[in-house]
Amino acid sequence: MARALILSLQPPGGGGVQARRYAKLLPHLPAAGWEFHVIGPDPRLDAVTPEPFPEQERFCHYSRQVSRSQRCAIRRNRRRRGSPLHLWFGLRQLVHRRLEQLGRHDPQTHALEGLRATALETAARLPFDAVAGICPDFRVLEVALEVAGQLGKPFIAIYDDPFGHREKGRFHPAHPERQRAVLAAAAGAVFASPLTLERYREQGLLGDTPARFLPDCFDPGEAPAVPPAGVGGGPADRETPARPLAPLTLFHPGNLGPWRPIEPLLEAVRRWRAEAHGGLRILLYGYLYEAARAAIRSDPLLRQDVTLHAPVSNERSHQLAEAADGLLVLIGPRHTDNLPSKFFEYLPHGTPVLVAGPAGNPLQAIVEDLEKGIYCDIESSAAIFDALVALRERGGWFRERHRHHRDAIAAYAAPAVAGAWGAAFDDFLAIRPAP
Repeated sequence: MARALILSLQPPGGGGVQARRYAKLLPHLPAAGWEFHVIGPDPRLDAVTPEPFPEQERFCHYSRQVSRSQRCAIRRNRRRRGSPLHLWFGLRQLVHRRLEQLGRHDPQTHALEGLRATALETAARLPFDAVAGICPDFRVLEVALEVAGQLGKPFIAIYDDPFGHREKGRFHPAHPERQRAVLAAAAGAVFASPLTLERYREQGLLGDTPARFLPDCFDPGEAPAVPPAGVGGGPADRETPARPLAPLTLFHPGNLGPWRPIEPLLEAVRRWRAEAHGGLRILLYGYLYEAARAAIRSDPLLRQDVTLHAPVSNERSHQLAEAADGLLVLIGPRHTDNLPSKFFEYLPHGTPVLVAGPAGNPLQAIVEDLEKGIYCDIESSAAIFDALVALRERGGWFRERHRHHRDAIAAYAAPAVAGAWGAAFDDFLAIRPAP
């Protein structure tokens, strides 16, 4: 059994997107001949809603070096602006940050030093065959490369996100020479988006380093749950999607910052009501940026159709996804390369998906190949409105097509994707076995 030491600032169990991505993989990697042991900050210190997972203690090794200002910042950013808790954590963040500045304490350097120390302590107890780092943050890759050098092991770079500035259709890498140096020293590189991989190749950042695109996955243990009472349409609604008064319910899990603008969606909701297309419910679970919250608060009609809820557990989110008529996935206009984790997380459900994102995003081809739903322009209220109408009219058809694509969907199950990770690491080490 081969082992890899993985350094990350968002370790499994922390409740974040990257954290969930690897939590799903870890239990299935041994079947592919690998164990991934993840080094990261203790999620009990810097995560708002830690979600433990099976065998977490076996595969996760946590550092407690998380600055107090960072702990307060995370809690502040997960609260509604102006709320008592938002103000309280903001005040504590300022106080701790000031004290840290007086003591010349840098929170990021502190966290990275914790990763390095915990990685070396873990390597003293367990033998490892490779060391990897996950970007973001890019400095994690540099620290992981240093740890690999100290241990005399091959290094693998993992890019969950690119390091640089993204525009529509363009990418400007940050510190390209540093990135080239890290990737030149790597035995291989893994990218969470095929477009990011393509951009790194086009800009000469990869050189001759072997690289793979490996997608996110879903946990096969999260079987579609029985819908909670009173949420979404029941079976009768789904069998007769043309019923004029049946409400169309869309569920969105996860936080929405201003980089994922929902103003075009709100305009489409207004038009839906104005043209009397029947009931519509948009259920948003998690943080929503203040400008959008204000727009909803100021419009009595929007308040009826768009409701805001606190984040829920993963188990509860699957119940809501199963109960809804559609899963809403939003991709920021600048993030042409982004493949949201929530799309893969809920693939086992027959629930159709409405994805609003930029043109050229790789998810559009996946949605269309699997016939899972509709992809439209996130900046066009007319396109979103047409997608809502199409989802209303074709929801039953999409659910039927789901049954015909079970084998293709199974390729995104955690055991299958874990197998691809194991094969990629095997290939990397076969090509470049040692520094």
